[in-house]
Amino acid sequence: QQCIPCPTDWLVLQVPAWVQLEGDTVTLCCRVWRNRSIIRVCLYDNKKYLQVSLRGTKLSLLPLRMHHSGCYHCGGWVGSRVSLWWEKSVLVTVTAQGEHPHSWH
Repeated sequence: QQCIPCPTDWLVLQVPAWVQLEGDTVTLCCRVWRNRSIIRVCLYDNKKYLQVSLRGTKLSLLPLRMHHSGCYHCGGWVGSRVSLWWEKSVLVTVTAQGEHPHSWH
């Protein structure tokens, strides 16, 4: 599945790796340009609202399942004390593959 980006200058959704193993915890981070303030960060899966972080910019998919594969973006209120406006990141692809190998001890 390929994501079609909608460019923005303000937010970037960072994914630790393009391909993750099923069962992993994946932490996505919504970064704001030039260290501006950002509040109420939301995570979306193909335009469908998933979750909000009222404090901080990290959102997690845990445990990762095959149905989590898809296009994601984040959105949030960006700005300063004087004014806030809504921005969203470009779409990024998250791919879940196979089962996480069992560790034997």
